[in-house]
Amino acid sequence: MIKVFSFLIVLLTISPNVKVQAQSNRPRADLDATAALIRENRFKEAEQQLRRIMRSHPNDPLALNLLGTIRAQQGRVNDAQRLFLQALRIDQQFVGARLNLAHLFAVTRQPEKEISELMEVLRLDPKSPDVLARLVELLTAQGRFDEAITSLEKTKQTGLLTTDLLVELGDMYLKMDQPEKAEENYRMVLTADAANTDAVLGLAGVYQFRGDLEKAKIQLSLARKMAAPSPETLYRFALTSINSGFYEDANRALQAAIELRPDQPAYFVALGTTWVKKPDFLAAEQAFRRALQLQPENVECLLYLGYSLLEQKKYVEARSWLEKSLARDQRTPETFYYLGLISQEENDDEVAIGLFKKALDLSASYSVARTALGASYLRQKNYALAKEELESSVKLDPKDPRTHYNLALLYARLKDPERAQAEMKIVEELKNAKRGKPTQQNETLGVPPR
Repeated sequence: MIKVFSFLIVLLTISPNVKVQAQSNRPRADLDATAALIRENRFKEAEQQLRRIMRSHPNDPLALNLLGTIRAQQGRVNDAQRLFLQALRIDQQFVGARLNLAHLFAVTRQPEKEISELMEVLRLDPKSPDVLARLVELLTAQGRFDEAITSLEKTKQTGLLTTDLLVELGDMYLKMDQPEKAEENYRMVLTADAANTDAVLGLAGVYQFRGDLEKAKIQLSLARKMAAPSPETLYRFALTSINSGFYEDANRALQAAIELRPDQPAYFVALGTTWVKKPDFLAAEQAFRRALQLQPENVECLLYLGYSLLEQKKYVEARSWLEKSLARDQRTPETFYYLGLISQEENDDEVAIGLFKKALDLSASYSVARTALGASYLRQKNYALAKEELESSVKLDPKDPRTHYNLALLYARLKDPERAQAEMKIVEELKNAKRGKPTQQNETLGVPPR
């Protein structure tokens, strides 16, 4: 996990790395006293003292920086920015003023400008892991993984990269589909700290990427035995377990993470997905509702809540949440698919067909949507289109019993009993292989969001 840079301390102190132009009569003791007043939130006294200092030293960058700090604390953002920039015009290598300016851009949500200042800070002072962590966080949020990797690798070459950031670098390489480089960084961490849970989980992710689930399971087992994990590490363990299909382990880890930190919506979203896999849709519904209390605009959670209600046949409320999800994001095929299923349940196949087509416009290989579309055509007795969609679906996923079941119905209606029986035989074989009951078309198709 990235350690978020703490800007508050920077606002209230003079950076020890400041390299300012020497002034023989600088009242440094007075400036230190002023900084102490700011730390105590005694801004009026601090400003009075600064005014006295600046009468004889109007261009002192330390004084300008401290006055900018006061203005920032007062919410006078434009004045603070002007003072920090003035200090930097006098001394471009003033790290403290650059950090304050970066924080100001963070507060005013100007990530590009914040990134620019943080890059300059790292050029002047490469030994600042918190600044690097914040820079990586910003670059990652913008999808600028190459730049984030470059920044981390540059510090890595100096031998100053922390183990947390080495793990972060490994995670980046894994996201960029470079498992060899990811593994290299995780193993570097484990060489220095064999009990680093995040690195062990990183290795599990590498093995997952390579399709070696047995080795992934070994790493997950090691991680589970490690003592005193943080909620962030428990969450990471859960996500890695979910990707390996170990939903029970993920569920337990997420419940432990929530006990430690009950205010994280992402934890509840992940917990809900593990309940979906169990399946326990009522428990899933409760987890998703809690996530939405904490983060009402979470589009993923709106979709999952709608799905969990759909599985419980609570169609009216399911539609309400799915439509809220659709209003915020019209690029997710599952949303149209689930709304189509609700229309099918209400015997409105015309609406259902339109919704399934929209899902397929977004993802032509979405086989369950083709099966559902074929089923609606079948119900309308449009056998030619039903056959086209169902046969396309079975090519995409030949092991879906629902598709074969609907093909069996189709061939029965087309007076082709041999093919109908052949399809039902496939249904029975797939049912036995999965040890499950084939879902008939008037039931929910039971395919969770991808």
